[in-house]
Order: sequence, then C-alpha cells, then structure tokens
Amino acid sequence: MRSERHLVVAPSQLPAALTSPLGYVRGAVASPMCVAMTLFAACIGVGYAGLLGAVVAALAVIALGMNASRYRPVRAYVDRQTRLQRRTRRHCRRLKQVRRTSPVRLRHYDELRAMVEEIERIDEAESVRFELQDLLDHFVRLAVCHQRCVDALRLSGADSLPTAPFPDNGRSVRRAEIIQRRIRHRDDCVRRMAQITDELESIDQLVRLVAQRTACPALDVEIDREIDRRLWELDEVDAALHQLSA
Repeated sequence: MRSERHLVVAPSQLPAALTSPLGYVRGAVASPMCVAMTLFAACIGVGYAGLLGAVVAALAVIALGMNASRYRPVRAYVDRQTRLQRRTRRHCRRLKQVRRTSPVRLRHYDELRAMVEEIERIDEAESVRFELQDLLDHFVRLAVCHQRCVDALRLSGADSLPTAPFPDNGRSVRRAEIIQRRIRHRDDCVRRMAQITDELESIDQLVRLVAQRTACPALDVEIDREIDRRLWELDEVDAALHQLSA
C-alpha cells in the first residue's frame, strides 16, 4: 500500500472520555432507566398530588439523574452508549454506500464488519490501535470506486472494443483517434480496477490477521516449567523413600 494509507500504530490506550460534562448530564438524564423512573415517578405523583405532584416527582428524578452523572460507573455507561451510537451511525453510512455495489461486495463487507466487532469485543484496545473502523471506511470507499469502474465499462460498451491497436481500414482519422482514446481509457480503467481489487484483498487479509492475533490466547506462565517442577518433586519424593528404605 502507498504511504498515505499506512496504519499508524498508536499506544494501546482507549480514550478516557468521549463526551463533555454537559454531555454526561444529558446522557444520564436521557438514559432509558432514568426516563422510565421519571415516568414512574410522574404517575405516582399524579396519583398523590395531581399534576403538580407529577411535575415535582419528575423534576426530582431528573435532578437525581443529573447528580448521578458525576459518578464513574454512570460516566462509563454513557461513554459506552456514545461509542455504540457513533459506531451505529458509521455503519449506516457505510451500508448506504456499499449497497450501491454488488451483493458479493455487500456480503464481503458484512463479514469484515463482523470480524472487527468480534475483535472489539475481545480486545477493544487492539481495534483502536490498528484503527479498524477507519479501515472499514477505506474498504467501502474502494468498493464504491471499483463499482464505478465496472459501471463505466459496461455503460460505454468498452467490452466490444478491440484489444489490439485499431486498424484504419479507410475510416476517418477523427473516428480512429476517438476509438484509440477509448481503448486507452478502457485499459487504464482495467488497470485501476486491478489495483483496487488488490487493495481490497489486502484489507481483507489484514483484518483477518488482526482477528487471528486477537483470538489467540496469550500465555502468562511457562507451561514446561510447571510440569518440570512437579516431575522434580516426584523425583525428590522417590529419592527420599529410597533412602528411608535403605
């Protein structure tokens, strides 16, 4: 791949916060649990004190939600929801673009997206390190470009053009020059399609490599040493029993 498409290996560290303090307040108040509690408190307030009681109860629950936004578990929940919403919006944009390509390319994208989501589930830091979501964006852009090349060749009838240099055969010079230009443009388009295909396959292999590395468990202990230590203890016990029986 060209230099501008190289991945930047960043430190394995997730962003500490995705939203501002006001965003945490908004996320806590708008969470499904807080909304449900607000409606429940409003219903109780209506039963006890009418409309005024419902308003007071709802405001009390909202105030509790705003106060709870200062706590770390609540902020972690808001961060997860914000990250999930951004990922969903990003996927919708990609899906809207990739649907303009072929069904095969759509299935290919779904397969890569499933692998990226599995990598994020196992080790989200690894996905952030290799910027896999950005890589999916790049994949979709290339898929759209590839489909445009296919459409250009089909709409212009480039398949009917000869592969060899176009013979004159007594035709006008202008017509022959136009056909020669069409042939050159077709060849350039075919070469571009081959480059894009190679780039798409490289992205596929890279995502599979990261998935393979992430799924493979890391051993924190030395297996051989654990077995050797127990074998050494057995030898020591046998040696002690032999000395006692001697």
